[in-house]
Amino acid sequence: MILSKLNKIIFVVSIVFSAQCYQEPFFELTVKVVDQELNSAPNTSVTVEVTDLDSGNPINGSIIYFQSTTNNQGESYFSFDNKAFVTVLVCAEDGICGGGHSYLEENENKELTLMIEAGECLYCF
Repeated sequence: MILSKLNKIIFVVSIVFSAQCYQEPFFELTVKVVDQELNSAPNTSVTVEVTDLDSGNPINGSIIYFQSTTNNQGESYFSFDNKAFVTVLVCAEDGICGGGHSYLEENENKELTLMIEAGECLYCF
């Protein structure tokens, strides 16, 4: 009888303890933009869109569409609610651009470094 009550108490305590330890997962992305000399590229426009896993192309009108401008160190920070495969496009004022992809993982700040280059930028305005 005492053993069954002790088992119930241990069970309840373990439930309470495990419920208090849960932390909401985070999904973060840091985009670093550099020029061809590997110097940071401040004031560069950064766009993040969800990518179709099959084609690798951005999904137009998707839920995730973030825009930002890099800081003085050429970095821009993004935070997401869920894991995703995203396309990151960067455009500088003088018509140079770059792009890349990243897969966001749970409880990890992914870093993506992109080099901007002169060329045909179909996505820069």
